[in-house]
Amino acid sequence: MSFISPWFLLGLLGVAVPVVIHLGRRQKAEKVVFSTIRFLKKTPQKVIRFQQIQQWLLLLLRAAVIALLVIAFARPFFLQFVPAGSGMTPRSLVVVLDTSMSMQYDDAFGRAQKAALEVLGSLRTGDEAALVPFSDGTGQVTELTTDLARVAASVRNLESAGFKSTHYLPALRLADQMLRSARHPHKTVYLISDFQRQAVDDFNNRWRLSPGVAFEGISIGAGETTNLAVTEVKSPAQLAQDQQEQVIIGRVRSLGSRTPPAARISLLIDDQNVATQKVDLSDRAEALVTFRAQFDKRKTHRVALTVEDEHFIPDNTFYFTVGVRRPLAVLGIARPASAGKRVDASRWLRSALNTGAGSLFRLDLIRPGEFTGDGLQQYDVVALLNIGELTLSQAERIAAYTARGGGLLMAPGSRVTAQSFNQLWRDLTPALLEQEHVAADGEFLTIAGINRRHPIVKLVGLNENGDFGAARFRGHWKTQPADGSDVILRFDNGAAALLEKEIGRGRALLFTFPLDTSWNNLPRRGLYVPLMHEALRYLASREPIKSSYVVGEPVRLNLPAGNAVRVTGPTGDDTILTSAIENAAYYRTADRPGYYTVGGGQTQEVLAVNTAPAESNLEFVAADQIGSVLTPVSRSQPVEPDAPDASIAAQAEKAQRLWWWLLLAVIFLGLGETLLANRTYR
Repeated sequence: MSFISPWFLLGLLGVAVPVVIHLGRRQKAEKVVFSTIRFLKKTPQKVIRFQQIQQWLLLLLRAAVIALLVIAFARPFFLQFVPAGSGMTPRSLVVVLDTSMSMQYDDAFGRAQKAALEVLGSLRTGDEAALVPFSDGTGQVTELTTDLARVAASVRNLESAGFKSTHYLPALRLADQMLRSARHPHKTVYLISDFQRQAVDDFNNRWRLSPGVAFEGISIGAGETTNLAVTEVKSPAQLAQDQQEQVIIGRVRSLGSRTPPAARISLLIDDQNVATQKVDLSDRAEALVTFRAQFDKRKTHRVALTVEDEHFIPDNTFYFTVGVRRPLAVLGIARPASAGKRVDASRWLRSALNTGAGSLFRLDLIRPGEFTGDGLQQYDVVALLNIGELTLSQAERIAAYTARGGGLLMAPGSRVTAQSFNQLWRDLTPALLEQEHVAADGEFLTIAGINRRHPIVKLVGLNENGDFGAARFRGHWKTQPADGSDVILRFDNGAAALLEKEIGRGRALLFTFPLDTSWNNLPRRGLYVPLMHEALRYLASREPIKSSYVVGEPVRLNLPAGNAVRVTGPTGDDTILTSAIENAAYYRTADRPGYYTVGGGQTQEVLAVNTAPAESNLEFVAADQIGSVLTPVSRSQPVEPDAPDASIAAQAEKAQRLWWWLLLAVIFLGLGETLLANRTYR
C-alpha cells in the first residue's frame, strides 16, 4: 500500500489518546467497613469479566476510529508494479493523426480513428497521451494528459478529413517538443496516416526525433486505388466584352494504381452543362480535352471541368472563372508629334495597349487644349504624356479626380519645364523636377535599383521580358522626391527613374523620362508592354485576376473603408469583413474547393478554389520509409522507474477511492462505539 499524503500518518500517534484515557480512568478497589454484608447482593465473577471485555472492546473501537480517519486523510492506494522488461512501464505517447484530403479515400479516416482508439486502449493507469491532428499544419491539439478518456473523446470528436494537403514535419516537430517535456522515460510518437508517396518524398530528411523518442507508423492506406482528376486548365482569365468563342483546354490524369479504360469530361458554365466528351485512357495515364465556349455577358462566369469518377469525389471538379469586364479606360493627354516621327509617346502607348477589338485597355487621346475635365469619372487613369502647358484650372480638375480615387501617370520629357511643372503639380507629383540630364553621345544609364517587393515590379518580373537592365537611357529628369513618396526604380547613377505617391484615395506615378524613344530605347524593349500594363493596372487598383486558387492558399481581398464585405463559401457559410482603412488587404484561407463570392457595396467578385493537385496522387508507401528517416542512429534506452511518480499515484488513488470506504467504516465504527459506550459500566 502507498499513500498520496503520507505525512498525515503522523496522526496515528493520536491512537494513544484513548489508551491513556482508558488506563487513567481505571478505578482501584477500596476497602469499606460494613457492620454486616448479609444485605448486599453478590456480583457474579462472569459479570465482572464481561464488563472488562466491553471496556477493552470500547478502547479498540475508539483507537480504530482514529486510525482509520488518519489513514483516510493520507489517501491510500494499491499500485501493482510490473517486472522490468515487460513493456508495461509508464509511457508517454503522442498520436499524430492525418486529416488531409487523401484520407477521404475508402473511409481511410474512419480506420485512422479506430487505430488511434486502439493505441489509447492499450495504455494503463498512469500513462499519458496527447493528440495532434494535422494536414498542411496542426489542428486542435490535445495536450499530454493522464486523462486517457479525454484524449479518446478528442479522437472521436474529430471532424472528417478535410481538403488540405499533407505536410508531416510541423506535426512531428510539435509531437517531439511535447515528448521532450514528458514525465515518463518511455516516449513514442504514433503517426497514423495513409503515407502518400509524394508527401513522404517531400519530407525533410535532415530532421530527426529527439534521442529517447521512439517512432511507430500505422499505415491505413488502401492497397489498390482508382482516381481520375482534372489537374490543369488553360483558359483566359479575363475577356473584353466583344470577344466571342474561346478555347478551354483541360488535362485529365489517372492518379491511382489502376487506370480505367475511359473517362467522361463535362464543361459547366454558370452551373449549366454545355458540353461532354469521352476520352480514351486504355493506353495512357492522362489526356487533354478541348472545349470551345462563348462568354458574352459582362460578369464573372463560373466555369468548371468535371470528370465522372465515383471512387474519389473530392478532386472530380476543377473550378475556375472567366471574367468579362469592361476594358480599363485610360485618358491620354498628349501633343502628337509631326507625321512620320517615331518619338510620339501616344503612339507607343497605343501600340503597347493594343487598343483594337478584344483589348483589355481603352485609350482615348486628346490634346491639352481639348481637355475640359468633364467626364473624368469614366476613366480609370489619366496619363500626362510629356505635357507642360495645362492651365491651373485643368490641373485642379485632375487633382480632384485623383483625390477621389483616380490614377495619375506622369511622364515629362523635353516639352516640360521644371518651373511650370512644379508650379502646377506640386501637391500631386511624387517628385519635383530639377533639371534635364542628357548624356553625351555613346553614354547611357540603366535601371539598377529595383524595389522588387512593389506590385508593379513583382508582376513585371514574372514576365519573360521583365529584364529591367536591358533598357538604355540617354536622358532623364533629375528630381527631388516629395514627402511621402516612394522610389520604385533607380538608375545606376542613383537618380530616381519611377516614383509613387498616395493622393487621397488615389495614387500618382512619375516616370522621370518620356515614354517614347527620344531619351531611351525602352519602347523598343520587351519590357515596355508589361511595364505599361502593370503600371496602369496598379493605378486603377485592378490587380491581375487569378482564374483559380488552391485550398490553403491565401486570398487577398481589397476592402473599402468603413464598408462591410461578405464572403460566402461553397456551403453557404458567410464571413463578414470590415476595415477602417481604404483598400486594406485581408487574407482569408479557403478550406474547401468551390466558388467563394466576395460582395461589398456595388461590387462582387467570384473566387474559384481547387484542391491541391498533389493530394490527388493516391500512391502509398510503407510506414517504415519515413520511420527510418525519423529515428536517430544512436538512441538512449529509458530506465525502468523504481517507484511510481506523483501522476501515476494520483491516477491510481483516484480510480480506487479507498479513502471513501475508510470513511464509511469510520461512520459505522462510530455508531458501534456510541451504542457500546452507553451499555458499558463506567
